[in-house]
Amino acid sequence: MDDMADKLEEASQERIKLYKLRRDYVANISHELRTPVTVIRGSLEALCDGVVSDSEKVAEYNKQMLTESIYLERLVSDILDLARLQNLDFTFEIDEVDLKDVAEDVVRCMRHIAEQKTVSLVFTHDGDDFFTMGDYARLRQMLIIVLDNAIKFSPEGGTVGVRLLKSETDTQICIQDNGCGISPDDLPNIFERFYKQRSDENKTGTGLGLAIAKQIADRHMVTVDVTSSQSIGTKFVFSFHSIDRNRGQR
Repeated sequence: MDDMADKLEEASQERIKLYKLRRDYVANISHELRTPVTVIRGSLEALCDGVVSDSEKVAEYNKQMLTESIYLERLVSDILDLARLQNLDFTFEIDEVDLKDVAEDVVRCMRHIAEQKTVSLVFTHDGDDFFTMGDYARLRQMLIIVLDNAIKFSPEGGTVGVRLLKSETDTQICIQDNGCGISPDDLPNIFERFYKQRSDENKTGTGLGLAIAKQIADRHMVTVDVTSSQSIGTKFVFSFHSIDRNRGQR
């Protein structure tokens, strides 16, 4: 009877916890959606009512609405993406993947964004044969999210390094910047949904990017280690299971 009582108490606590998580998630989504919708509606009302008629002001309002609609589109896309990734029935296209190809693809894709901020991207690799099992597109998405953040929080003229390493037991991809860093208080929470730094660099962030990246890593059994020092920079290390193409996964 005591055993049953303990199990019922555990089940009850778990239900309460899940209810709170659901409630907080809905509240966060509502909050994040409300701001851009309010800005767009307010701007449209001002234009439709003729409150704003000066051509320069009209152009400014139109630009603001476009910015908010882009943010809104990205937010909805991220919410749907995270929901799919958290669904265990959602299948990945698992195949043999060369992580060197993925890393080179990501660096090539992000180079133009780095150039806009005069940030240098440096890609290095030690050795060859960086094969693992995974979904190429999702692994690419995971690295793009982290590299985009590294560029975003780097100072103009800064450097972001992407390094590929291989040991006998695993393959690592390290993404390191020399940006503003993450405070010790924020560091344990960076993978939580809607948790984001409130700063000028991150004003367009949805707070879901790192949560999505962590879900992709977890689904691939990839461990993620993050170290950061304020005013010095942040380093993400992704550790993958290596495979020997002749012997299989190890």
